[in-house]
Formats: sequence, C-alpha cells, structure tokens
Amino acid sequence: MQLCADAGIVYSVVDPSDTTLLPFGVFGSQSAHGGENVVSDEHDGRGIRVFDLWVQTRPDEARRTMTCAVVPLPFSVPRIDVVPSGQIDPSAESVAAEIVHLELDTFEQRFEVRATDPRAAVALLDQRMMATLLRVPVRVAMHVNEDAMLLVAPLLQPGEVLALLLCATTLADRVPPVVASLYPPRPRRGPYEQRWLQGSWSPDPTSAHSSEPG
Repeated sequence: MQLCADAGIVYSVVDPSDTTLLPFGVFGSQSAHGGENVVSDEHDGRGIRVFDLWVQTRPDEARRTMTCAVVPLPFSVPRIDVVPSGQIDPSAESVAAEIVHLELDTFEQRFEVRATDPRAAVALLDQRMMATLLRVPVRVAMHVNEDAMLLVAPLLQPGEVLALLLCATTLADRVPPVVASLYPPRPRRGPYEQRWLQGSWSPDPTSAHSSEPG
C-alpha cells in the first residue's frame, strides 16, 4: 500500500472487476478463483490493472497463486499465446495449436509463440512489442484473446508488481495500430455481431438482415 501511495498508484485489497467476463480459461466457471492486491493507474483510463490471483480447480487440490495483468485492447483477435520457453505458466491457460516463427532469434530463444491465426501473431508482435517483452524483468506468459491481453507471472513481490504494471502499460502503448484495422472490435449488436462465431473475422454480414445498420 505504501509503495502504491508513493508511486501515485491506486491500490485495492480485492478486485472489484468481474473477471468471469474475461475471455480466458483461468477465470472460467470450472474452477474457484479470486483476485486481491489490485493496482492500477487511475490517470491512465484504459482499465489496465495488475492483481494477485488464486485458482483452485478442485476442492481437494491446493490453490495455485500467480500475479496477473489485464490489458483491454481496441480490437478483437483470434487467440495468440506467448509462453516462456522451458518455464511453467502458472495459469495453466490452454494455448493455440499452431506454432508461429518470428524474425528475431533472441525472441524465439526465450519465447514460444502459438496462434489460431498466424497472421494475427505476426501483426501484433512487431519489433517494438518483442523488444518490450524481452526487457520485462520477470518471466511472464502473454495470452491475447478477443479484446484482452493477459500477462501471467509467478506470485510477485510488491516492487515487482509495480514493474509488471509498467510493462503492461508499455505494451498497451506499443500495440501496432495495424492490428485494429485487420481485426476490428467485435460488434455488440447488428448484422456483424455473429461473425466471430465463424472462427475468424469476416467483413461480410452473417445475419439474415444485412441491410440493417450495425
């Protein structure tokens, strides 16, 4: 709490947000989970937050603990997973089947990239994004699905939590604008709202009422 106060960061003991709405399995209804020690920058305005998370898959299992960062995104992409090579992702989040190779050897030595649509991974992970991930001072996994980015690390110390918040904010700043043009945000209503249920985005209406405004 004192670190956050000194840094001008908002601190909350419990997570006031509804994590069950996030498009990631670790927050799903199949397991009990809870967030605490939430930090965010109220001046940022994008809803980026970092919090400690516990997950208990079954009542007879011990809780798994980790520190997560959630970054809302201005687009909606198929699943992209960036996991540290040789490291355990404490979220046990499922990953896409197809491996994607990028043109940066140092990045491929440290991370494995998987994606439902390789074009999405190539568009998102440009040189600036990869350089930012390489400079993260803690070992993190990055999962991107629909309109959210999830960063996962082993349970962090308070100072490291603030470092992860800075990392999440920097990644949000460096998301390539081209991604939004390739994968527009999911419509909440109208003739385009079902297009993501096809498994990939399509510019064509998928409802019978294509002439209605979307």
